[in-house]
Amino acid sequence: MTAARTRWEGRLLVVGTGLIGTSLGLAARAAGADVLLADVDSRRVDLAVSLGAGRPAEDAVGSAAAADLMIIAAPPAAIGPIAEDAIQRDLAQTVSHVGSVQTQPQVYLETHGCPVSRFVGSHPIAGRELSGPAHADAGLFQDRPWVVCPTDATAEDATEMVLGLARACGAQPVLLDAGAHDRLFARLSHVPQLVASALAASLAELAPEGVALAGAGVRDTTRLADSEPEMWAEIAIANAGPVAAGIRAVAEPLLAVAAALEAHGDGHAAVRRLLEGGRTGRALLPGKHGGAPTVLAEVQVVVPDQPGALADLLAAVASERINLEDLRVDHSPEQQIGIAELVVSSAARDALVSALRGAGWTVTSGASTAL
Repeated sequence: MTAARTRWEGRLLVVGTGLIGTSLGLAARAAGADVLLADVDSRRVDLAVSLGAGRPAEDAVGSAAAADLMIIAAPPAAIGPIAEDAIQRDLAQTVSHVGSVQTQPQVYLETHGCPVSRFVGSHPIAGRELSGPAHADAGLFQDRPWVVCPTDATAEDATEMVLGLARACGAQPVLLDAGAHDRLFARLSHVPQLVASALAASLAELAPEGVALAGAGVRDTTRLADSEPEMWAEIAIANAGPVAAGIRAVAEPLLAVAAALEAHGDGHAAVRRLLEGGRTGRALLPGKHGGAPTVLAEVQVVVPDQPGALADLLAAVASERINLEDLRVDHSPEQQIGIAELVVSSAARDALVSALRGAGWTVTSGASTAL
């Protein structure tokens, strides 16, 4: 069930107009907030303003307590200094951030003698592999977790202000200790990024004509490799200990499998154990919109290589009032057809296959998987 959004009619200052900052501005404005936008790159502010995410902050940030809440959407190393400056200059009643590392900025403020009662870190669990304001989306946070990390010194109303903003953006706020957050998201976010990048980087050792034969599996598992390198380097450094431990947790089972295969001994059992462990871990992942995992099915349809054919297929699916969870298209330049892989709920698979075949499409039905 989609979470109902609440109103948030205060003044919000967003520092950093990338994907997250601009999306936050769009969502907060939709909830009734007066949004001010600031960035070291004025062109990014101009683009965010043109998208409707808020107005430039120049006229407001010079006055005391210019905002009810300031959100810093900046690289990890910049969050602490920006927050310190904001607190010292009284730019907002409450200062928060949306970084994926929580301990570093908190420790920075404490070691610099900065009062932290009005500071509370947060982290919306939302994003894309594409960055920049052009890819912003007001619905980015809808039904997504939003972790809020107050300390013992954080004022209760400061925490409530950030929780209120999260709810207004359609998110589902969760309270968590900063250290626990960083250990958890090393495994859930930071290490998966590095693993995807390592897998994609290994393809560079292959000849281009060989890589051209890649199918959907390698594309799916390397999707995160398109992410911005500098940003992720900063995240890994800011959360170095937990990330290093997480890398070892992934690498060690793989190295054990490699050793078993090279020994020509119990390689089959080692591979099977790894795959079974993978299925167990994947089954723990939440489903769509944070709900229970949904069993999905692939329906593969042959699509003629001619204008409008894919649109006709999608129209046929829509006419059956069946929701597409995902869509992939494989096409070989040497053939006059393509294969569209339609991912739908398992319960809808048989009805869709029957309807498409009845309409003259060539259809096969793939295996079910949990998502």
